[in-house]
Amino acid sequence: QVIRDESNSIVPGLYAAGESSSASVHGANRLGANSLLDLVVFGRQAADTTAELVKPNSPAVKIPANAGEASIARMDKIRHSKGPLPTADLRRELQVSMQKYAPVYRNSDDLAKGKVVIDEIMKKYKDVGIKDRSM
Repeated sequence: QVIRDESNSIVPGLYAAGESSSASVHGANRLGANSLLDLVVFGRQAADTTAELVKPNSPAVKIPANAGEASIARMDKIRHSKGPLPTADLRRELQVSMQKYAPVYRNSDDLAKGKVVIDEIMKKYKDVGIKDRSM
């Protein structure tokens, strides 16, 4: 289950496994090859928990009529951005920095430096330009 904040309140109905969660059968790593085992183990747990929480014939959860509109608007804003910075350049800079400051074997000094570097890279996001706007 996904925890919302420091008071450990749970986001109802939201589950995470593998790389998107803080729990892993492999410890705190981010190697894609480990995802299958995580999904099998934690997917089973998510299914068991769901079966406990959702009773047969229970009514569907009501969601707002505009649910998801903010996400679509954010995606469209990015998709139609016309800045001078190609996404490939930003992705490459982020990739190299992550490999340098947050590799498989990490230490607190590199992670602290990496946070500063990544924060600076993310400031460049406003200058991204998208050429292929297809969906």
